[in-house]
Amino acid sequence: MPANKHKRAKSSPKEKKVSPIKPVFHGALAAAIVIIAVVSYFSYDHFKLQAEAANILELSNIQASRQAGKLSAQLNSIQKELQTFSQRQGLIDAVSSTETDLEIWRSSLQTAFRQAVSVDVFRENKAVLRDNDISPIRFTELDMINRAESGQTLAPEASKVGDQWVINFVSGITPQSDDNNSVRAVGTILIRLPISMLAGVLAEIPPTEGETRLVQSYRNTNSNTLLSVGQGHGPSVTANLPGEIWKIEFQAGIDIKRQASVFPIFLYLGLLVFAGITLSVAWVFGRRLQESMSFDPSIGAVSVPGSTSKTSTGGGHQNYPMSSVLDVDIAEEDAQLLSSDRQDRAGAGGEQEQEVKATFAAEAFRAYDIRGLSPEHVNTELANTLGKALGTRVLEAGFDNLFVAKDGRITSPELFESLTAGVLSTGCDVIDLGLVPSPLLYFAIATDEQIKCGVIITASHNGANHNGFKMTLDGKPLADDGIQSLKRDMELGNFQTGQGEMSSRDITDDYIDAILSDVALMGVLKVVVDAGNGATADIAPQLLEELGCEVVPLNCTIDGNFPSHEPDPSNPENLQQLINAVKEEEADLGFAFDGDGDRIAVVTASGQIISADRLMMLFAKDIVSRNPGADVIFDVKCTRQLSSLISSYGGRPIMWKTGHAHIKSKMIETDALLGGEYSGHIFIKDRWYGFDDGMFAAARLLEIMSLREQDLDSIFESFPALPASPEIRIPVAEEEKFEVIERLVESGDFQSGKSSTIDGLRVEFAKGWGLIRASNTGPELTLRFEGDSEDVIDQLKALFKREIAKVAKDLTLDF
Repeated sequence: MPANKHKRAKSSPKEKKVSPIKPVFHGALAAAIVIIAVVSYFSYDHFKLQAEAANILELSNIQASRQAGKLSAQLNSIQKELQTFSQRQGLIDAVSSTETDLEIWRSSLQTAFRQAVSVDVFRENKAVLRDNDISPIRFTELDMINRAESGQTLAPEASKVGDQWVINFVSGITPQSDDNNSVRAVGTILIRLPISMLAGVLAEIPPTEGETRLVQSYRNTNSNTLLSVGQGHGPSVTANLPGEIWKIEFQAGIDIKRQASVFPIFLYLGLLVFAGITLSVAWVFGRRLQESMSFDPSIGAVSVPGSTSKTSTGGGHQNYPMSSVLDVDIAEEDAQLLSSDRQDRAGAGGEQEQEVKATFAAEAFRAYDIRGLSPEHVNTELANTLGKALGTRVLEAGFDNLFVAKDGRITSPELFESLTAGVLSTGCDVIDLGLVPSPLLYFAIATDEQIKCGVIITASHNGANHNGFKMTLDGKPLADDGIQSLKRDMELGNFQTGQGEMSSRDITDDYIDAILSDVALMGVLKVVVDAGNGATADIAPQLLEELGCEVVPLNCTIDGNFPSHEPDPSNPENLQQLINAVKEEEADLGFAFDGDGDRIAVVTASGQIISADRLMMLFAKDIVSRNPGADVIFDVKCTRQLSSLISSYGGRPIMWKTGHAHIKSKMIETDALLGGEYSGHIFIKDRWYGFDDGMFAAARLLEIMSLREQDLDSIFESFPALPASPEIRIPVAEEEKFEVIERLVESGDFQSGKSSTIDGLRVEFAKGWGLIRASNTGPELTLRFEGDSEDVIDQLKALFKREIAKVAKDLTLDF
């Protein structure tokens, strides 16, 4: 027994001794690791960090140049607009006339440059030093005025008024023919704009991409940072602006650094190979050193109990890794949990299918409204059920009232009675706006602090045998899934019940007063108004007359049969009567509105039809030039020139789906100041409420004309139209139109064209583009083409014909 105890003691782990061979072995490995670390560090620094630094510098220079370019474009636009003003004969005459005449021009300039802090017009040699809190004249301003009077063209300069930086724009009042710099100006214009108006241009890039600073310095001294946007750190790069005193400084932010990041795969692979070779050499060296050294356990260097060739099994424990057992256990447990979760979800989602109590024509529930043949698809039964569903939705959204309006169609009164009866039966109150255009419903919603829901009975531009409903809930248009969800509610019949109250409101005077308080015209313009016997027949002539126009009414009697022509101004055939009237009356221009007044068409004095996308170009120039960085939304049918123009004035062009509800929703999402469709819907949020309104668009166009003192043909010479087709319509069965587009998207071969499927299929080429989409308002496919020449358009038509014929052999393709 004692011997056994003695042996047990000797085998105790406390007596284990370490071999001197192991430190040598470990030292070799440690040396290898140190070598790998040193080589990796210097390789990483040389190849990765330096490469990333070079990339950051290159990207920063690109961004600084872009920011400088955008800012220069914005400043040049303002300067050109001011120079155009300074060359007007009326202003030149006013300088030598009375102070009253000069004051009128000051007011016009203030209207044209609405963001201006101050506007001054000086006669030659009349500007003197002036101490004023808003518009001081100091040596800096006086020097600019004197140089402008001597005929110089000046770049803008910044100065402080109070605690705020402002931009001084100065232009000499000089006749257009006086291009020689030696000719002195008869006076000068000085406007001060807030420096903040440039922030939108610089802030187009995300703030995390970098910090952009606008800096002013004179001969590299007395530098002042005028404006700073974004976040960045590290070295700055600069880009100069014209005029020598302004420059852009840019510091990269985290987004630029992320873009500049490099992943030198060959470096990493090389380091891995080097590390592998180094460790292998160290391992082999250590093993050979261990084998070459003699080891005698009798001298007590080491004593390893049980160091025999047999492996201890630890009492029969199997040599399975613990992790593998845990993996199996966890997997089984997860499987049980997942199975249980599936059962729970199946139980929760397996509700009994609810009974459908009514069915309605699916083709009436379109992408952005309810519309169809009346009474075949849109009838009193549908209207009453829709009223119940809408009333329930309004109450569930936390509102108590619903605005209801109607257009002048034959079936609108009976649909109104059924619709309102349904709404009232839910306990929701109804405010009857009467027979008004759609923009007045939108105006009522926009200006009422409590009531944000409404519906108008109209089929817009469709013919007399159609009718429908445009709906707004909580200030947003109902469209797409929202309309399909409403259809589902109507079919299931789960409505609230109660007894609502009916009242009425006349919104017309408020609407006209709101426009008159915003838009002012200089002079009298003669205008022909074609209401197409629609809902604008009374209010459009009244509005334009109160603006000061001489109005010639055409088809301005409400008649739901539309006896003169279809209420669709986007169809050139429906504008022939207006063109003839404008020429016969020698009017300045003509306007046409659709059945509910949310679309507009414009005809010039020469009879030229101005397409809505060209009209958008004029509005974009006017609005974006005063609001740099503004978003502009337009649909897939618009000219590619519109996008280029918006960008050139510092705006952000956004192409989106066709449809008034789609454009309006996108404007709400992006807070855009302008939106429009090729069909004639124009949405203006600059000084207005952002809904589609043909009459307000007409007023703003008249304002631009009166301020420019140019006829419409001359104005649009600055926006030349590319050759383009009108909107081409191909009849197709309602249930097939979307399938045709899907097949064309999947299998169409459009060679080198770049396809966009935002709405239908638009294919862009270097010299033109073509579009095909399913109409959301009728059983048809619509196409449009634009190109650098008619030959390009013919080629595009042939290409689209070929590809459409492959997926829809029965269609008549005669375009």
